[in-house]
Amino acid sequence: MARFESKIFGIDLGTTNTLVSYYDEIAKRGECCESKEGGSLTPSAVYFETADSYIVGRDAKDTAILYPDRTALYFKRLMGETKEAIDIGGTVYSPQQLSAFVLKKVVEDANEELEENIKDVVITVPAYFTSAAKQATKEAGVIAGLNVRDIIDEPCAALYHIDSIQDLSGKRVMIFDLGGGTLDLIAAEIRDNEINEIAIGGDTRLGGKDWDSMLQKSIRDRYLDGRTLRPDDEQDFENDVERTKISLTGKKESRFVLRNDAEKIQVKVTRAEFESCTKPLLDKVRKTVQMFMDELAERGISGFDKIIMVGGASRMPQINTMIRGMFPDTELLQKDCDEAVAKGAAVYAKRIAQKAKRFSVRQSFTPKKLNRISARSYGIAALLGDYGEKKICNMIFKSADLPASVSKKFYTSIDNQKKVNISVYETTATERYAELDDRMLLGNCELHIEGELPRRSEIIVDFNLRQDGTLTVEGREPKGKTSVRAVMESRALLNADELIEQKNTVNKLIMKE
Repeated sequence: MARFESKIFGIDLGTTNTLVSYYDEIAKRGECCESKEGGSLTPSAVYFETADSYIVGRDAKDTAILYPDRTALYFKRLMGETKEAIDIGGTVYSPQQLSAFVLKKVVEDANEELEENIKDVVITVPAYFTSAAKQATKEAGVIAGLNVRDIIDEPCAALYHIDSIQDLSGKRVMIFDLGGGTLDLIAAEIRDNEINEIAIGGDTRLGGKDWDSMLQKSIRDRYLDGRTLRPDDEQDFENDVERTKISLTGKKESRFVLRNDAEKIQVKVTRAEFESCTKPLLDKVRKTVQMFMDELAERGISGFDKIIMVGGASRMPQINTMIRGMFPDTELLQKDCDEAVAKGAAVYAKRIAQKAKRFSVRQSFTPKKLNRISARSYGIAALLGDYGEKKICNMIFKSADLPASVSKKFYTSIDNQKKVNISVYETTATERYAELDDRMLLGNCELHIEGELPRRSEIIVDFNLRQDGTLTVEGREPKGKTSVRAVMESRALLNADELIEQKNTVNKLIMKE
């Protein structure tokens, strides 16, 4: 039997690290490809060596302090929020382009290992990503020259991995995914042939890098007394702090040498000190989990059969202690924390590849169908009555089964009106009406009316939330007298011309090994 048959591969495009995976036909599970740098993890970092060349991975990450203006890190947090991530000599790169640089690097490494030409992929995204952030991830894949067959929430991908090595049928589970940059929570019920999402929660700006930052601040306050470090020493310090955080998972204390000019400072950090200085972050995690459980309680759900812990930062003892304290009678599963999402993406990709075929795997395991829900609510700005207050009128609600479609009637206000403006919002509110907040604006949609219609003519606006959680808006004139075209303008997503231009820019640059 061939090592792999599926021609769709999984990619965990992470805030801090990225991995490529494939479905192993012999082992009947997902496996990760090796990076040329060693191991499966490639740091999601891009360093622009010159205007015409760039470096991706560990070497790029290690330049962040030395060349901060030429190094991009943590740009995943900007996905769906802006088109501008870093300016290199007057050329502005979007988060999508930076992600594309990373995707090209990891795919080329996988091509060499597997002797393949990878084109079709499934990319994972945080479950709590906005629709715009999910669409931006797909755009990154296009810029990288990939055919993005689907995107899947990271916790659900991890669930596919765990289910492939330990059948979870009949269980209600929570996936707790604390990675380098995000916290994701998903509750799901697993049946013999299906995975049903119940609820989604989390925080897209809370992850292991935040623990690094707080530990750095604590050490500076204790040992440097306001003194600054040389760039080389600063880079070493940042790397030592990350290693210290990791080592404190298994040890009570960790030591390293902090260099400052000719001075060498012996630094000792105990686990108790680390947990003390990062307590605000732990409190934030606890609050997020409690809000998630409160939402479930309103639906009559109070507990789980198992809690699946994934993401590198979930290894921290303070996290395990907190979760065990909140769920004392629930079994915790912790397996392949760094690779579970990528491996599960490969299992899901195998399911996609074999949809139209008989799935030829051992009887004890067949990848299950995934029934998804919406992580957010979607609506438009509307006046409540002729003279009422302007609010967000939600049309598709959080936790709605996907795909979801809802229509709303509008009426032209003048004869031969050519354009209707609609502000589209994305919220976590579960009520029909929510307060306006510019931070929740997904984009402005213009409906272009090509023909001539009298005043008060009916126009239908359709919201379509796809299976992958991305939103499309369509307009139509139901009597068929003319056509209506919907154009969504977003501060963060790319139009067709921008997508081609950014793809060409990426292709022109040379990746240095």
